[in-house]
Amino acid sequence: MKYMTRADLRRAAEPVLWQYWLLPSAQEHPWLVDPSLLAREVLGLKLRYRHLSADGDLLGLTSYGELEVVLPDRETHGPCVLDGSTILIEQDLFYQAFGHGRMNFTIGHECAHHVLHRLYPESYGDSPATRKALACLSHPLRTRGGAYDWEEWQMDVLASELLMPEDLVRRNLALAGFPNGIEVLNPVWRKKDYAGFVGLCEMMGVSRQAMAYRLRLLGLLGMDQRACSNVMIDIWMDEEEAV
Repeated sequence: MKYMTRADLRRAAEPVLWQYWLLPSAQEHPWLVDPSLLAREVLGLKLRYRHLSADGDLLGLTSYGELEVVLPDRETHGPCVLDGSTILIEQDLFYQAFGHGRMNFTIGHECAHHVLHRLYPESYGDSPATRKALACLSHPLRTRGGAYDWEEWQMDVLASELLMPEDLVRRNLALAGFPNGIEVLNPVWRKKDYAGFVGLCEMMGVSRQAMAYRLRLLGLLGMDQRACSNVMIDIWMDEEEAV
């Protein structure tokens, strides 16, 4: 695995996005990056929707070459062959209340595997003997054994750069009435601002969690109080008081 910083991953996304914005169909919705369109028209990948795991933990699968995987698919059953240009997505994401944003991020995550594989085949390649399925899990950055996975961190960061490029986020924020970013996210005490944030997420087709995290990284979100929305104000000690 190649060592890559956030800046490296942003640069890896730029040529992919450049090709995406050249697509006539991308101009039909210039406020978002459609990961399905990016996968098909820019990367030449096929999307298939299947039931991937019995516990719902597995959201996406792909591979760099031919690989047989066994899925608990309710309809097809038995093995499924990945051919190196196919992404499998959990079909139940269609029916979950907040599944659309998660589905889009999963597609972006699996696309990221192929982007880095094509840029750095020596670092992200494999052989038939060592080939494995590349999975996107419901709990980010963890393997199914619980270990921290830095390669998956890279894919999540690159997916964010693909789906929420900084210039597009800033433009959409300004259109939503937040030219300087959002000071506080609180669905109880800042209902108007929170409604604008929800509208931004829906506009760009991403989950609220993914957007809030992206805004924080870009310095466009102050306090995220979604988990403690009844808090009216945070009280901070002065440096002298903290001594």
